[in-house]
Amino acid sequence: MESSSNKSICGDKRRTVGEFLAQFDLLELDDNLNYENFCLICDKLFMPDEIEQHKWRIREIFRLFDVDKDGLLKEEEYKIFCDWARVIHKPVSALLIVDVQNDFIDGSLSLRECEYKQDGTDVVEPINRLVKNGRFDKIIYSLDWHPDNHISFYENLHLRELHPESEVTKENAKLFDKVMFADPCVEQTLWPKHCVMNTWGAELHKDLTVAPGSEQVRKGQNPEIDAYSVFFDNSSKVETELQNILRKSAVTHVYVCGLAYDVCVKATCMDGLRLGYALAVIDDCCRGVNSNNTEAAKKLICENGGLVTNSDDVLAFVNDGKRSLVMGHHYAKAMTSSSLSANGV
Repeated sequence: MESSSNKSICGDKRRTVGEFLAQFDLLELDDNLNYENFCLICDKLFMPDEIEQHKWRIREIFRLFDVDKDGLLKEEEYKIFCDWARVIHKPVSALLIVDVQNDFIDGSLSLRECEYKQDGTDVVEPINRLVKNGRFDKIIYSLDWHPDNHISFYENLHLRELHPESEVTKENAKLFDKVMFADPCVEQTLWPKHCVMNTWGAELHKDLTVAPGSEQVRKGQNPEIDAYSVFFDNSSKVETELQNILRKSAVTHVYVCGLAYDVCVKATCMDGLRLGYALAVIDDCCRGVNSNNTEAAKKLICENGGLVTNSDDVLAFVNDGKRSLVMGHHYAKAMTSSSLSANGV
């Protein structure tokens, strides 16, 4: 099935997708692919239960590639399909472990003391199982790493003036309230002092396995702005080193887990999806602050193209070659929004 032009499109690095496509007993493509044959390929690529639940995604992926709407993927459309199939067939996967630190488990901002009453230690064992058994191409740990005078600390409220329009005043402010600061003009949740750099509270939990060759990203070091996401600070203007780490390893798929589900995990997932990564949040490896906000976070991640999954399925993805249609759909949207415009299609 793989023509010489297909080999030139996919190149040596993509030879495996050619071998994958060659298993289909289809008519000579001549670098054209119709919807029927595309469906046959997707049936082999993705898990049957996801296909059953999300058949519409296959149709939409084809429509994304079929720019001229003639029912065939050809020329530049076919090249982009090949690039997509190569990534889906052989993804480069990263495990991103968010803020599994002492203060969120046993310290000043212990999740057990928050509204949801969840125990942060519950994530350690399933995360360790992923680190030990998962064949990830990259493993990254993030750490909240705040200076003592950080803007997010309730204890530092006296250090800065509030905006005249702040609904909460210094006199009536309580822990976990949101205030509006004047300079910088930002809305900020008031957290207990936590994860102060170079303290016990900022250390990764002692039982968390740190993989050899893994990398760490420290966030929230600017005293004037918080940083929930591992990608950016809360202004979405200042980037961490995470993207450089992912780019160097050519990562396409990101699996996110850690603490807290409805704060830093959610923000990280939303930025990762916006940046075009195929992304899944690992539900049994996360714990949250607030029950309603945690459920809302899951819904928001799904609505923006992310997959809510579990550690068993993640091991099947990275070890056994199983693939998610939800993640493949999001990656197709990301590819077509950039590749097609870049090539003038």
